[in-house]
Amino acid sequence: MAQTRELRRRIFFALWPDEDTRRAMVRATRAAVRRSGGKATPAANLHVTLAFLGPVTEAHLNAVRHIGVPTAGRFEMTFDTLGFWERSRVLWAAPGTAPPRVTALERTLWDRLVALGFERESRAYRPHVTLARKAHAVDAQLGPVPWPVAELALVESKPGARSPVYEVLETWPLEA
Repeated sequence: MAQTRELRRRIFFALWPDEDTRRAMVRATRAAVRRSGGKATPAANLHVTLAFLGPVTEAHLNAVRHIGVPTAGRFEMTFDTLGFWERSRVLWAAPGTAPPRVTALERTLWDRLVALGFERESRAYRPHVTLARKAHAVDAQLGPVPWPVAELALVESKPGARSPVYEVLETWPLEA
């Protein structure tokens, strides 16, 4: 009998911006992205990853959906820093100082995911938005872009013709 291969979906938890925040981020970074010569991240894909789980089975996905939302409460991040990772050639935007609530949210989320058998990322967490890939470093400033964080999103990454297509599977409001 032929063995069937279980379907796996590429899943991550993220902070997903509202449309006003998304537009503000695009406006504030458009010139830097253009000067970087890189491939701009589609506006619809802008987000802050909290936990990338990678390929997961339906059984794991169902377990992940029921881990409960960490109680970080709503908060605001201000993106005021542009950066570049030379090795991966990624242009990014980040808060100069990460709010304690975002790092607490990431840590608590990973504590719950590790209890389900997922492996925590070994690098220190740094919230950022990927602006462009295959980019070159640019000397540019970023005027502050406030990002009110009100919910946590569970997202699936699907292959697309030019870039991945992200589908928000579920959202959970952060307490007021």
